[in-house]
Amino acid sequence: MTHTDITGSLINEYRIVKLIGSGAYGLVYQAQNTVTGQQVAIKCISKKSNPSVKKQSDYLTTLLAEHLLERDFSLQGLREMSLKRLSMADNIPCPFVREISIHLQVHQHPNVISIHKILDSQVAVFVVMDYYPEGDLFVNIVDRQVYARSSGLIKDVFIQLIDVISYCHSKGIYHCDIKPENIMCANKGSKVVIGDFGLAVKSKYIQSKTCIGSSYYMAPERLCTMNHSLTRLEYPACKGDIWSLGVILINFCCTRNPWMKACEKDATYSAFKKDPKILMEILDISEELWNILCDCFREEPEERISLFELRDRVLKCRSFTVAGPLSRCDSYEQDMDDALECAVPANESSVGSDGSLDLPMDHIIEYAQYLQTLSSVKNTATGNYTQNQFVLDNNIMDNVSIMSNKSFNMNFA
Repeated sequence: MTHTDITGSLINEYRIVKLIGSGAYGLVYQAQNTVTGQQVAIKCISKKSNPSVKKQSDYLTTLLAEHLLERDFSLQGLREMSLKRLSMADNIPCPFVREISIHLQVHQHPNVISIHKILDSQVAVFVVMDYYPEGDLFVNIVDRQVYARSSGLIKDVFIQLIDVISYCHSKGIYHCDIKPENIMCANKGSKVVIGDFGLAVKSKYIQSKTCIGSSYYMAPERLCTMNHSLTRLEYPACKGDIWSLGVILINFCCTRNPWMKACEKDATYSAFKKDPKILMEILDISEELWNILCDCFREEPEERISLFELRDRVLKCRSFTVAGPLSRCDSYEQDMDDALECAVPANESSVGSDGSLDLPMDHIIEYAQYLQTLSSVKNTATGNYTQNQFVLDNNIMDNVSIMSNKSFNMNFA
């Protein structure tokens, strides 16, 4: 054990196994409950900061190790904070309390990382969460290439992402940092859950000078100082999440990012603005997927595709790429209500007592507008809409060449 390594340390009943992640302000450890044997992830969020240190998680590493060393590497009797009270504390001007509070407001959704308990100490708050040994979406896309051969699996997982983001939006929560590193995988990549609500907001609009997110996944309005064509004072927060989903769809299908930053100084993005068809030249994508992506990447946020339409068009997409296993997508049929239904927690309904959707008014209007649009594209032969299921086609060619790009890596803005 080095002077900053806390492996083997006890935090109440949890023994630290190893460090599994770090961000700008926090650390994540794998730990084991010494009573039940359950494996968990513990996120350590610093309660103190040091302005002289560029990366606050480095400062937290040292601070935590010193604090544990003074106590023989055992923190016992830490106070367990009330999850219910914290979930109602998002207006408190304290970053770590705000992050935890927002997360708790949606953590019962099956595609959000569950929080089990929160322990308070002098130097940090310890958030005990579900542990996902399969790692994050980045590892599963790039290293393990879990999705390289199955359009059905891509659709299944991408719809899960759309549904959970739609659920968060219905609760007035906008993630603002959707990227593969903040999405964990389970069941051999067939289930995904989102986490890290450190940059999430509850404001429907974000000021144009606010640079928020991770550069590869940020919408151009989050980079207004680099995009002079965007001149408004504020932009809708929800549309930035849709942009990020568009980039992730490219990650799934092409194992790379389209550009480094969606700004005028980025050569690829600048070329895309002049001629959107450049995407089909630099990426092996079908024209059908290109059309979907173009609607995700509208520069004006209000012109972007809605989550409901994105969901339906991805489900109906017949081809993701020009060649290889993803050039032929599985076909699906299902009733409209099932195709549009967003997943909600088992103990929570999205339908009100009168049978109406229990969503904010603007969300209901968006939903209704999309229902009206769908009525004109319903399959007249079957009377059905498309559905989402996992089917792996074993007859597709084996020798597929997976694209890679150095820009598709971890990035913190």
